Amino acid sequence: LVLRLLTSISEALELDSDYLNSIFGKHSQSMTVNYYPPCPNPDLTLGLTGHSDGSGITVLMQGDVNGLQVLKNGKWVSVEPIANAFVINLGDQLQVVSNGKFRSVEHRAVTNASTARMSISTFYNPSQEAFIA
Repeated sequence: LVLRLLTSISEALELDSDYLNSIFGKHSQSMTVNYYPPCPNPDLTLGLTGHSDGSGITVLMQGDVNGLQVLKNGKWVSVEPIANAFVINLGDQLQVVSNGKFRSVEHRAVTNASTARMSISTFYNPSQEAFIA
């Protein structure tokens, strides 16, 4: 999936289809699993503070419980879960490579008053030897 996305993004930047794949070098991948238990006072708790991902591309399985929010026009907006779908976040590395044409999105996770939530994130990164500019 990520290799296909890198190809499409390269083409959208009017570059050779293999451009991003080649500058990323030997890619690395890491994964996190986050569990957010129900919280009786979700307004008093933050699951994960606002941030952008330092990766190239993040593939997120957010599950079926609402909790992911993105910052849009200075306000936090919920991202409604879609069954059997992934959320794709472009990370800081792609924002740099695209000279800001593609933006890394600031997002956060909030807790739910009645239902536990689990998310699984896969971070796809350039090689540590890659020169990203």
